[in-house]
Amino acid sequence: MRVFLNRTLSLLIPLTLMLVACSNTLSQSTPQDTNTEPADVNVTEPTDVSTATAEPTPVAILADNVRIAGVDVSDLSITEAHEQLEQELDPFLRPLNVRVGEIERTIRSTDIDLQIPIDTLIDAALDEGEGARVAIEVSYDEEALRSLLSNMADEMGNISTPVILTDTETISRSFALTGGGELAIETAMEQIDERLHAAGSSRRITLLLGPGAQASAQMTPEQLQQQIEAMAEEWDGIVGLYVYDLENGEAVTSLNANTVFSAASVMKVPILLQSYVNLAELTDEQETWLKEMIVESDNLSANDLLAASVGGSGTDDALTGVLEMSDMLRDLGLEHTYQNMPYEAAEYLIDVRGLTIKQGPPIEGEAPFTEADSVLRTTPAEISQVFIWIDECSRGAGLLLDTFATLSPERCEEMLDWLAENGDDTRMVAGLPEDVRVEHKSGWISDMQADVGIVRSPGGDFVVAIYLYSDIDTTQTFLPDEFVAPVIAHFAELVYSYYNPVYVDETELEDNQQTTPLS
Repeated sequence: MRVFLNRTLSLLIPLTLMLVACSNTLSQSTPQDTNTEPADVNVTEPTDVSTATAEPTPVAILADNVRIAGVDVSDLSITEAHEQLEQELDPFLRPLNVRVGEIERTIRSTDIDLQIPIDTLIDAALDEGEGARVAIEVSYDEEALRSLLSNMADEMGNISTPVILTDTETISRSFALTGGGELAIETAMEQIDERLHAAGSSRRITLLLGPGAQASAQMTPEQLQQQIEAMAEEWDGIVGLYVYDLENGEAVTSLNANTVFSAASVMKVPILLQSYVNLAELTDEQETWLKEMIVESDNLSANDLLAASVGGSGTDDALTGVLEMSDMLRDLGLEHTYQNMPYEAAEYLIDVRGLTIKQGPPIEGEAPFTEADSVLRTTPAEISQVFIWIDECSRGAGLLLDTFATLSPERCEEMLDWLAENGDDTRMVAGLPEDVRVEHKSGWISDMQADVGIVRSPGGDFVVAIYLYSDIDTTQTFLPDEFVAPVIAHFAELVYSYYNPVYVDETELEDNQQTTPLS
């Protein structure tokens, strides 16, 4: 009986579960009665969502006329400016080829962690706004650079010996160092730092062997004087030379510095000064004349500026201007520096107008004497003083600022910038390294050539005036440039090497070169 019940239950349980499942299926598939009233419910009205688009975040744009490190980034977004600066400033990150003596090394940006903070430069331009001029900035690991230079210095060996390097084919002498050498680390650091900040500059650097290297290799003014006199003995005529150290404010040496020479076109530097003294602001036309006068040594443009300096035009006003300029120079203490007639004006003023032009005395200044132009004269020492005054003014000091209200350090710096554009590279400039800034003016007439200016060198800034006079025979009309200009260049090279002696390997000298130890 129990077995029967168990079997019965085992059949009923599955049947019951099947019926329940079918019941649930039927219940879910049965549709609701459409006539049934829906229950009351609370319906929330949809929120009114605005379809307006959110305002975009403004994009920072650089202002008009903005330059960063010389790169025009006007009206660019920050992203665009960043991309352009990365491309344009990449040359600043190129490797440096550094040489001292016979040691040569390549310094890569990764060696010293050299970087350009472009974001910082852009921020500075944004802050400054329209017309911003942001100078290049670089950062690098100074200790890493110092370590590299120290390794080079260790390889240099012993202290070098100062010598005079001469050339038997030309009138040429220069100071040099040989037999080893010792690198002045801090001076080298300054050289490299200056080059890293200079746009478009050469990536090759010849490091100095110290400011004269060491005490045993320091040149003396007496030694410079000896070499100047030795070179002058080889010149067939009169040499006038004056050297002034701008750092200590003293004359270093001179030769016939108070001899009166024809001023020629070097006198255009006083004309430049006269223009800035009398004209509070230069017009575009006047700046054009000024550029032609300095860069191309154009005489008629110089006359135009002289006339404009007294508020006029033409040769008659130029005469008034040039006489006023000579009075100004005399009031400043220059006794033998004057110009009594505009350039190329004798035929008009004397033959046409019948004017009497003031002449200088037949014998003037100190011996030896030259056949100086009777209306246009100066001395090496006096014309150098004009450059010294302008340089002092640019640094916010000196006689010019005390005397003339129209001058300022900025305007005097402008004058130096004009002189740095002088187009004559055959005289003084030819004797100097290519990357040296020279603010100068040259001049020449039939029997005399000259070049005077400020040389900005790693070993020190100095003023140098170089005058060469020689009698010309009846077969000549002018001293030939190909003969005179190189001699001026070699005098400039001698003075430059006094401040910046170069290392020479005596085994590599040419046949026409030789070295002589200094006494």
